[in-house]
Amino acid sequence: ALFLVFAVVIFFWMVFHQNGATLTEFAKSCTAPEATGWTRVGFNLLGLTMIAAAVWCIFGMFKAKGTLRIICGIAFVALAAGVAFYIYPTTPDVISGIQPQQYQQFNPFYVVALTPVSLALFGWLARKKKEPSAPRKIGYGMIMAAVAYGVMVIGSMSIVGTQASVSPNWLISTYLLLTFAELLLSPMGISFVSKVAPPKLKGSMMGGWFAATAVGNYLVSIPMLLWGKIPTYMVWAILIVICLISALFIFAMMKKLEAATSDKPSPEAKRDALETVEDDAI
Repeated sequence: ALFLVFAVVIFFWMVFHQNGATLTEFAKSCTAPEATGWTRVGFNLLGLTMIAAAVWCIFGMFKAKGTLRIICGIAFVALAAGVAFYIYPTTPDVISGIQPQQYQQFNPFYVVALTPVSLALFGWLARKKKEPSAPRKIGYGMIMAAVAYGVMVIGSMSIVGTQASVSPNWLISTYLLLTFAELLLSPMGISFVSKVAPPKLKGSMMGGWFAATAVGNYLVSIPMLLWGKIPTYMVWAILIVICLISALFIFAMMKKLEAATSDKPSPEAKRDALETVEDDAI
């Protein structure tokens, strides 16, 4: 079960960490170096920090009780007002000269901002006893990564060659979906390894997880070899195919993977236990 997950993890990190390869090249050569409207708030670090804090305050309003809930509510109103009436008006109408590396701030921002959303979602599903298993979340993470690159395909349809000037919102939206895919796969995968691995091999199996991550990171450069040789949207389409094949593979093995983490005894275990009882009775 673990080796099956490791195989999928390799391809996930290969497509996820394109932020250091094709996505950065797209930001450099195909994305307009300026932002207007609310998009410009995304390039204001103070604004991003306040938005992330406001999301956590919303989470606190639902989870906390008494005085702490009131404090979270007041903090949320203050942060929201600060973004709307201070950050937005004081940010230049057009932020120009945006560098490709500035897009790297969106992934950590989304990790911080989406974590309480993820906790609330899966907590709600758990209370209804509908929370997906760890292997199923990994499969959903691969599908979400495919959706993220689907956004890039749409944004790249008008590009001829490798030079264009599309909106920064395409990349910002892609990083949002990729981060949610990361939140589905990364912590769930580590949890899966911890639960499935035999006690004596737990350290080695955790090492296997990070080894698979390393291999995936090493393969990041392969899509970059296609840059400029095929249409830009085809690069993203190839990554979509990789994600969907990986998702299909893990869903095809889902019964085996879920059986490895199930707390319920398998039919074979039940049969063995019944035979043991019969032997004792004889």
